[in-house]
Amino acid sequence: MNNDTLTALEKFKLSQQQNQPIKRKKETINSKNQFLKYGIQSTIQTLWSNLPKITTIKALGSNVFNSAYELLSLQKLEAVLYEKGIAALRSNWLVAEVLNYIEVKGNLKYLETKLEFKNSHTPIYVFETFETNNGQVIFNYSIVKPDKLTEADVKELLFEYYEYKPTQYIEIPYKLFYNNTLKQPDLTLVNGEYFRLLDKDLEVLIKDSYLSAPWIFATDNNGIKKQIEQGLEDLDKRFIGISPQLQMYEFDPLRILQSNSQSQIVIQKIEKNISWIKKFAFLKQDSNDFGTKNMHNVEAQALNSDFEDFIESKANLRELQFKEFLNQFYPELNVQKVLIYGSTEWLITEAKKYAVNLDGSLINSQASGGWENGTDKN
Repeated sequence: MNNDTLTALEKFKLSQQQNQPIKRKKETINSKNQFLKYGIQSTIQTLWSNLPKITTIKALGSNVFNSAYELLSLQKLEAVLYEKGIAALRSNWLVAEVLNYIEVKGNLKYLETKLEFKNSHTPIYVFETFETNNGQVIFNYSIVKPDKLTEADVKELLFEYYEYKPTQYIEIPYKLFYNNTLKQPDLTLVNGEYFRLLDKDLEVLIKDSYLSAPWIFATDNNGIKKQIEQGLEDLDKRFIGISPQLQMYEFDPLRILQSNSQSQIVIQKIEKNISWIKKFAFLKQDSNDFGTKNMHNVEAQALNSDFEDFIESKANLRELQFKEFLNQFYPELNVQKVLIYGSTEWLITEAKKYAVNLDGSLINSQASGGWENGTDKN
């Protein structure tokens, strides 16, 4: 079939089939990346396990803000915020990575973004630039395309299938979201030496499995070496006969040396370091992080108090940011309030219904009484 007669989608499918598998390099130990994935998932599960409650002047229709696409967009937004510290949510709920920006009192003056349109193999990237000048928005974009597709093919895919529609804008179609007051990723709260120490200890633990395994020294006569190798794989072949002649010339034809494993000591160091990182990154902890399961109820409830306060501050900020987003791009709704799981408002109005805190621990009657008066959030 002539390649010129294929549609853009057919060329795209063909290019994916022709892609050679990437040879994976030997994986290096990267504990920070593991904590990144853990922290992202933990935060998403806490804040965005469901869509937020929205209070408006105008009644919401059943098809407004009630789709999996919108929930997934908010979850992706939180993932980018956790990793990058800043992200942008487009009016059509596309999430973009922010490359550069100028914002004055909440008003965007300049913005550079990176959009990724994923597929099973090679993604398509769109780089956008928005600049305000004398009340007008100057918009430009560029595309990083797969090698085997023309620019026209990629534009057809973007415009027709991904429904990316660049147009003339009267305002920058994004709302910036900040992870925190410093606009930084969560893991910047942890100094790099903790991750380096954990990487080294994990490397030692991996090597300990080899170093503590038995070293077998055998005289390579009468096929003893081969017999030992067979015996390692098959227990029925572990009886090795040694000839009298060999015993005459080699008193000890087989020697086994084995060092003591250091795994237990190294694991204790690793567990302690993990506990430090979780503490400094305000991640959720359990009693195992402290080397014991025997904790009093009060201690167990206080274990994640820092995590709960951290999540509460995030939820409060997200409520305000998301409300601004809705009122900017959906002004007809006139949103009055947004309620996100874990916020101060949620703790006052919702959590007391279940008489538990974010950690699932029962709340005593004094705390519940404090909520009724609006004086105690814990």
